Amino acid sequence: MEVVLGVSMAPETVRMVLVEGAAAGGVTVDQDGFDVVGDPTPAAAADHVVATILGTRDSAAQGGYQLKSSGVSWTDPAEAAALRDVLAARRIENVMLVSAVMAAAALAQAMGSATNWARTALLLVEPTSATLAVVDTSNGTVTDVHRHPLPGRDDVALAKLTAMVSGAESMRARPDGLFLVGSDVDIPLIKPTLEAATSLSVTTPEEPEMALARGASLAAANARLGAPRTITMPSARISSTEAAGSNPDARAARSRERHSRKPAATVALVMTIFVTGFVALALALLFGRDPGTDKPPEVSTNVVAPQAPSPPNTGPPPPSAPAPAPPEAPTPDAPQAPVPAHPPAAEHA
Repeated sequence: MEVVLGVSMAPETVRMVLVEGAAAGGVTVDQDGFDVVGDPTPAAAADHVVATILGTRDSAAQGGYQLKSSGVSWTDPAEAAALRDVLAARRIENVMLVSAVMAAAALAQAMGSATNWARTALLLVEPTSATLAVVDTSNGTVTDVHRHPLPGRDDVALAKLTAMVSGAESMRARPDGLFLVGSDVDIPLIKPTLEAATSLSVTTPEEPEMALARGASLAAANARLGAPRTITMPSARISSTEAAGSNPDARAARSRERHSRKPAATVALVMTIFVTGFVALALALLFGRDPGTDKPPEVSTNVVAPQAPSPPNTGPPPPSAPAPAPPEAPTPDAPQAPVPAHPPAAEHA
């Protein structure tokens, strides 16, 4: 069975989700999360995420799963740069780094497809900022992007979000509905206030805390299947559970139906995968590496791809040694010219 791993890195938490299908369009096989409060450096957080990816990858292979790709969404540029450097240094491939906005956009496009919305207004709420944009369901294009800082006081921040939402229906792209996603934010708590501020239908992920991890898996799968490395993503298939509304009974019924299709052996195997991955994570937490030099990522998405072999050396061949002199007056062989070394293989960020 082919699976895709999605990871979301937030200032205080890391979430993981394992999704069926090479395109990450199947049901959620399993998910988990842990707190990262107290990590001293971005390099330490990067090491923890890498340990989790490697542990999950190895366990999946032992259990007969094929981990086709991994996507990691980030909110802190320093953590993203540190993770990119660790992945490149250890030559870990098929891992895509994507900003939180683009992970949310990939999920918003899938939601728009499930709800038959041609265009979806996306509101990504983070502890210190909020981003409002419009996602085209047909091609994943993100337009009308507006990012605003949020005040420290909760009531003032909520008033700012309300003002942003109230203008969503008059955006130039004319969205059909609003998709609300959060990172380390209580989305169910603020949803009723935002719903009252707009005539648009407001939809949230069934599991808001896992939304960015799921979006990261979609973005990584789409990129691996040939999507250009831009803000445009192809259409993605999602399970019916992600298109659920606010009816708790309907969600519970769909959840029971989803889990009833999973054989007990499969569930046990997946739990083994995640337990082993988290054992590796625990070891990384105890033996973190020293902090490195951080630099901001050059682009919003970074793919660690397989290295291309270096071209063969085309330098001149070494000169041949001269013929030996007569025995009575031997002459030592002339030293051979050094052979130019092959240049090191280029490393792809």
